[in-house]
Amino acid sequence: MAKNPSQKAQQRAERKAERRAEINAENEKLYEELLSEKDDSPAKAPEEPKKKNKWVKRIGVLLFIALNAFVIWLTASSEFSKKAPAPVRITFTSLLFLLGGILCLAIVLGAETVKYMMMMRHLGEKVSFRHAFSTAALGKYYDCITPSGAGGQPFQIFYLHQQGYSNGAASAMPLSGFFTMQFGFVILCVIAFIFGNRAFDATGLTGLKITAYIGAFTYTVVPVMIIISGVAPKIAMRIVAFFVRIGAKLHIVKKPNHTIMNAVRSLNNYSVNIKSITTNKGLLIKLLLLSVLFQTAMCSMPFFAVRMFGGSINFFDALLMCVFIQAAVSLIPTPGNSGAAEGSFYMVFSSLGTAGTFWAMLVWRLLCYYSFVLIGVLIYAYNAIRRLVDRRRAQKAGQPVE
Repeated sequence: MAKNPSQKAQQRAERKAERRAEINAENEKLYEELLSEKDDSPAKAPEEPKKKNKWVKRIGVLLFIALNAFVIWLTASSEFSKKAPAPVRITFTSLLFLLGGILCLAIVLGAETVKYMMMMRHLGEKVSFRHAFSTAALGKYYDCITPSGAGGQPFQIFYLHQQGYSNGAASAMPLSGFFTMQFGFVILCVIAFIFGNRAFDATGLTGLKITAYIGAFTYTVVPVMIIISGVAPKIAMRIVAFFVRIGAKLHIVKKPNHTIMNAVRSLNNYSVNIKSITTNKGLLIKLLLLSVLFQTAMCSMPFFAVRMFGGSINFFDALLMCVFIQAAVSLIPTPGNSGAAEGSFYMVFSSLGTAGTFWAMLVWRLLCYYSFVLIGVLIYAYNAIRRLVDRRRAQKAGQPVE
């Protein structure tokens, strides 16, 4: 006998209820397993982040150079295919705009350095401008050379521990810096999406605008999940489990339970480490303000680059457009968003008919990307020379050399 629609609906509802009960029971089991993971051994020193095999690293560098060269060639051929390259005229006004861009770079590094000095003081650690500056600069350096900017915090933690900071402080400062930096950019995105739509709509790049919204959302996910993990860990686990299991159904995630455990462990680690800093509301507000200043200075660089080559655009339009660009390219997993950043910049500013867009793009990337790579290399060179000098002094003094 055929079942009537109401019976079918009731059976579907029962199956769904059973499935929900199974998932809840599985989540509870995973949560209890996480709670039972207690490490009573002394805190271990952070290990140096693993480096890639030399050949893999070399191939990666070559591909990275090839990608940048291709994007520059593509934009140059688009810029100059139907006309001769416009002569680059460096005037006193151009130099002033270049200095404005360099000032933005100084503000970026200065804001991040002050953040670390404030956190050092709050945690009762030694306050060192040199260590704070090196931590800020090396964080940007590793963000620029690792896919999706994922390498900054592990190397900052390792560097701070090497300089004599406690395990807790060495972990808390970079993670708190990352947390507030993410929120700083989200704040700027909200402002751009409210006040910058008119200016960005003039470019006609609707697809890039939608991508920017998605990128901004992904920026929001991590800090929000860290907060939830600290306030309501069970809810955080359910959210993670929900999305991981969707990924498993789509055959994106192979080991869902293992992935859930790792994700929740990471969130708990972030939450525990940053509590020592973020529980101080006054300090948290200052760190957020400095992060907004950092992001504002980063996104102000296109204005100075475009004006340097005679482009006519007002400061706020250039700033808000750069926020859209940065949000959109954040989804691209190349080191420093290479390729996507240059292409997006060129599409946005050339669509407005601004002069010298190609040269402006090169100056912008020099200011917001290659400068950090160069500064990171210089810091490593300085540290290597300093270690060599210290060893020689120790040898002359008859002291043991490590």
